[in-house]
Amino acid sequence: MSNNTVNVVILGAGTGGTIVANKLNKKLKKTKKPFQLTVIDPSFKHVYQPGFLFTMFKKDKTHSIVKDGKKLLPKNTNMIEEKVKKVETKDKVVITESGTKVPYDYLVIATGAKLSPEKVDWWDDSLYHYYSPEAADRLSEKIENFREGKIIIAIGEIPYKCPPAPIEGALLLDDYFKKKGIRDKVEIQYCSPLDRAFSIKTVNEVIEPIMNEKGIEVETFFNVDDVDTEEKVLYSLEGSDLDYDLLIMIPPHTGQPFLHESGIAGKSGWVPTDRETLRVQDQENMYALGDTTDIPTSKAGSTAHYEAPIIAENIYKDIIGDTNLTKYDGHVQCFFLTEFGKSLFIDFNFEHPPKPGKPSRFWWWFKLFFKPFYFRAVAKGLV
Repeated sequence: MSNNTVNVVILGAGTGGTIVANKLNKKLKKTKKPFQLTVIDPSFKHVYQPGFLFTMFKKDKTHSIVKDGKKLLPKNTNMIEEKVKKVETKDKVVITESGTKVPYDYLVIATGAKLSPEKVDWWDDSLYHYYSPEAADRLSEKIENFREGKIIIAIGEIPYKCPPAPIEGALLLDDYFKKKGIRDKVEIQYCSPLDRAFSIKTVNEVIEPIMNEKGIEVETFFNVDDVDTEEKVLYSLEGSDLDYDLLIMIPPHTGQPFLHESGIAGKSGWVPTDRETLRVQDQENMYALGDTTDIPTSKAGSTAHYEAPIIAENIYKDIIGDTNLTKYDGHVQCFFLTEFGKSLFIDFNFEHPPKPGKPSRFWWWFKLFFKPFYFRAVAKGLV
């Protein structure tokens, strides 16, 4: 370890990176060894992404879901506001776009998923989504002025962040237009690339009947192949086509390009990660969490929330010479909104599938409470 100081570098100041920084900072102080915690992020804008569904319907303001990420990190953190150009894994150095070289003894990759609409040649400005603050604001104006016609929600490509979000969008659209008194003039269709609406069977058994009851048409085995944005026709790889008036398309996602260019990840950018120890495969003292991994679990903030303590604990154990690594069990929790005022609650891990129960007002209010709790406690590693 360089100069007897333990250098831990975290790439990304989103949910995963921020929680790791806060939890690891407390643990490293216990070792009584000198350490330097460095977080590198392009903007340090910390976004509460579950809020996109609310800004999409003007139920929340963008400024309330975007915070200064620097204020959520430990005060002794070295914060570098730059994009990463490359990681030299042999020399254990992170190189930023300005050419700054940051050495590390331990590297944590928390760079999330990148929205990559440019990956497909059919994407243009006539398509809408709600996977960023700006996109959700833009879509909110379109929805507010929508009076009649057909709305389709489709998936650009698998995997994507927050698997429930596209269906939640369809369910909330139903409720929104009902409250406006024009639901009979608006057709809502959800296109799933799978043989059912939602990927997890136990959840689908609850959610698909709700969609049917609300008159939301579910088109299964619909993998998007092309979009004629002038004629407003959506085409699938399976050979079907659908007309639309408003197309809400979840954009393709990739990992960060520099991870592939650094030889850490494959072409898609997803980092090959041991699903229990969260170590990056074939790399020394390197960990990954959250959306950037290839672990077969949800790309969601909750996943990063439960992975972060595992990484903090395992780096701490490695430093003090404890070889008994802590293992991640795949634990994920999330709320699944079914209307304005009701939500399911989903809790599961690698071994136990979720048992969602029925939509309730309790989980709706818990969902509303969670945002301030997230910024005050979760991101700061207090829970």
